[in-house]
Amino acid sequence: MSCGAAILCSAWLLCGAAIPADAAVLRDDSSELSQKTGVPLYEWKDDQVAKPKRILLLVHGFAQQGGSLCALAQKYAEQGYLVVAPDLRAHGRWAESDASMEENLNKSCDDIAEILAQLHKRYKKAEIFCIGESTGSGVLLSAVAKRSRGVRAIILCAAGSQPAFHNPAVMGVGFIKGMASMVSQVDIKSYLQHYLSDDPRVAQEMIGDPLAKKSQSALQLLGTMSFIRDMPKRASMLPPSLPVLVIQGSEDQIVNADSAQGVFDALKTNDKQFVVVPGSGHILVGTAFIKPSVATTIDGWLEKHSSNNR
Repeated sequence: MSCGAAILCSAWLLCGAAIPADAAVLRDDSSELSQKTGVPLYEWKDDQVAKPKRILLLVHGFAQQGGSLCALAQKYAEQGYLVVAPDLRAHGRWAESDASMEENLNKSCDDIAEILAQLHKRYKKAEIFCIGESTGSGVLLSAVAKRSRGVRAIILCAAGSQPAFHNPAVMGVGFIKGMASMVSQVDIKSYLQHYLSDDPRVAQEMIGDPLAKKSQSALQLLGTMSFIRDMPKRASMLPPSLPVLVIQGSEDQIVNADSAQGVFDALKTNDKQFVVVPGSGHILVGTAFIKPSVATTIDGWLEKHSSNNR
């Protein structure tokens, strides 16, 4: 997909409009799968493909939402995939929750497991591929450990298990005071601008997304950190028969880039690959500005591990 097409896809999503009727790829914001599972999700599919041979399940990262993966979804839907991207709890179109962030993320693991079960039940002959980014990688690992039938291979992006720490003074006095209160919602737009990506367009894209979270409390951030610390343990629980690709930006400033190696080492499969993207920050796929090297790596992995012809 061209950069212009990716930006257009993102614009359609942010304004809440459907992809034009004369386009081959249709996006469904309230599909039967969403209604059956009770999980807000998006589906993309080519309207000429009645029974997809390949399914791609995408799980977004911290503070984003399923629609942030629109560019990636559009690309693979054009190739005949059914693409599904749910919102994690306390993100996107979910109602506000009194539960802790860690509790919401653990419940999301069950949500994704149920989505996998429903996809396999409905499309028994289809191969299911999964891509998780950041916190979504941890959710995906736990979900697939519970429900792996039909899953052919997994890709983990920015799956480090240790948060990167920064001098809070960079964020200013208001940010420091807000975080010190633990429960106050603090504007994190400056944090995103500083640390989210090496490409400033990615941060601006997220800040401009009305469904992305632009404020967090210290308690919510701590809950997210606690969840990702268990990433190696979650990785160790995957069936050893599942191939896994780990892609990590070398200049990730949200998680410690080196900690992704521990997640990779915990995987029991012999069919695994670790790819470092030089100079890249945290967000690799949850954007319209996916780097060509990342796209090529994903393309190759999916093609290598599929037994179905397009």
